[in-house]
Amino acid sequence: MTASGVKASEKNTNDLMEELNDGKVPIENYIQSNSDSFINIDLSNFWKELINKSGMTKTDIINKSDFSYVYFYDVINGRKIPSRDKIIRLALALGLSLDECQTALKFCGRSQLYPRIKRDSIIIHGINRKLSIYEVSDKLLSFGEEDLK
Repeated sequence: MTASGVKASEKNTNDLMEELNDGKVPIENYIQSNSDSFINIDLSNFWKELINKSGMTKTDIINKSDFSYVYFYDVINGRKIPSRDKIIRLALALGLSLDECQTALKFCGRSQLYPRIKRDSIIIHGINRKLSIYEVSDKLLSFGEEDLK
C-alpha cells in the first residue's frame, strides 16, 4: 500500500462512488465485491513512514511542531487522533507536500484544506513554501485569521 492508501489492484474512488450512487447493487454485495478496495489505515505505521521519509530525528520534529514529547508519541503510536491544526503543524514540521498533508488529514478523519477558505489558502501557501509553524501562524494572524493551535 502506498502513502495514499491505494493498492494498484483496487477500483478507483470514482468507480466506487458510481456503484454506490447507481443503487442497483445491494450494500452487502457491494461490500463483498469491493473488499479489496477499502482502506484499512494503521495510523501508527502511516506516521512512522512519514517520519522515516523525512530523515529528521523525532526530537527535531517535536521541536518544530511545538508538541510535548508525550503528545507526539501518543499521536505516532496511534493512541491519539490529532486535531486538524495539530495535523497541519506536524505536516509543516515534517516538511510534507500538500498531497501528503491532505492524505494525513483524510486518514485522521479531518477536513482537507480547501483553497476557497482564506485561512486554508494561507496554510496551503505555507505548506507549499515549507514555512515553519511560526511563520504560518504569523501569516494567519496578519490576515486576521486564527493562528495554528
